[in-house]
Amino acid sequence: MTFCVIPWLHRQTDEQGFHQLCSNAVGEGNKLRNAEGKRLHISQQLTDEQVLNSPVAKAVRLQMRRGEWPAACERCRLSEQAGSRSIRQHLNARFGDGRQEALFSQTSEDGSLDRPVVRYADIRLGNACNLTCRMCGPVASRLWAATYNQVQPPAYRLPMRQLAIFSHSNWVKRGPLTWLLEQSVPSVEALHFAGGEPLIVPEMVDALEHCIRSGRAGEIELSYNTNLTVLPERVTALWPHFRSVSLLCSVDGYGRLNDYIRRPSHWSDIDRNLRTLDRQFDNWKLSWATVSATMQTYNALTIHELFEYLRTAGFSRVTPLPQLVPLFHPPYLSIQTLPVPAKALVRERLQAEIERAEVWKRPGLDGLIGSVRSTIAFMDAADETANLPDFIAFCEASDRAFGDSWREAAPELAELLQPNG
Repeated sequence: MTFCVIPWLHRQTDEQGFHQLCSNAVGEGNKLRNAEGKRLHISQQLTDEQVLNSPVAKAVRLQMRRGEWPAACERCRLSEQAGSRSIRQHLNARFGDGRQEALFSQTSEDGSLDRPVVRYADIRLGNACNLTCRMCGPVASRLWAATYNQVQPPAYRLPMRQLAIFSHSNWVKRGPLTWLLEQSVPSVEALHFAGGEPLIVPEMVDALEHCIRSGRAGEIELSYNTNLTVLPERVTALWPHFRSVSLLCSVDGYGRLNDYIRRPSHWSDIDRNLRTLDRQFDNWKLSWATVSATMQTYNALTIHELFEYLRTAGFSRVTPLPQLVPLFHPPYLSIQTLPVPAKALVRERLQAEIERAEVWKRPGLDGLIGSVRSTIAFMDAADETANLPDFIAFCEASDRAFGDSWREAAPELAELLQPNG
């Protein structure tokens, strides 16, 4: 089964204001274009109908109706193949309501829809961020623009013109955010914000106030990807107006390692804010708050320390397991790059966390446990140790630029990667 509700009822805008098929999709098939091949952008002020009836969206619907996996949906296919619950399955459960046949019947022979209705909108609010995470780049954090090429291996450097665009681009300020909201808010049931860091973007507050003024806030579920370095009162004061709020908190390790990867965050801030979420869970109408860890070369060997923290911190509402998300790019930071002895340790430690979590038999944890299984499967799916020289080069260059030490932040990894390790 390949059916996914996304091409029928979803609208997604990326950090640069381009419309995409889905935030989890990959490759050229994720880029929505018009009949002339030009990418669809927020500045064009396109209606929901124009976006959802773009050639790519129509083609994907027809593929799904034939039972085929679109190339853009490879991440979900691999997740399901590894036994994990994919974004496709999650959104089908949330919005599908057994409506597959009804949606198929609404689809014309050319894949178009008559008066489509957006129920889920995903808005990436530019690349304003307060961090320069090591696995990130200027697309999602403009703070990277000045130093990105200085620390990247040659094959990963970007043209200076492109870096200059990333350092100043901000579709949220330039583009018609109000137009986008006026299109989606009348019908939307779920509104997702990411960035950049959405909790520091003033226009995100404007968007919440727009929803409240519309009278529909109580019917809308909010969700965020956030680095949780801040919890502004002007944001949290608006959350109770909405039906519910869920948070995926990007935390990639425990203590010192998280601060190294997600620089210049401070673990004390992360710990304090997680405890605030736990304490204010009902007051802020939270429905879900979980740590989402990007699995990468740096944290693979010590991610069990983050599991232990969540398990022993005394949280009553924050989930006691992290969601693991394998990193795909850049390849030199992928866990597929780890040598065989390191992979064996990672596998052993993650399997122990799976067995420990399964004993709890707590509702709602199956998807998180599945993310651990699929992470192991992803790690073992390929041997990319040829990328290790690029990894070492990046470590040394970024440490020189930022005054850090990867050997101090990840000593076990450093020891394993020694020539005689």
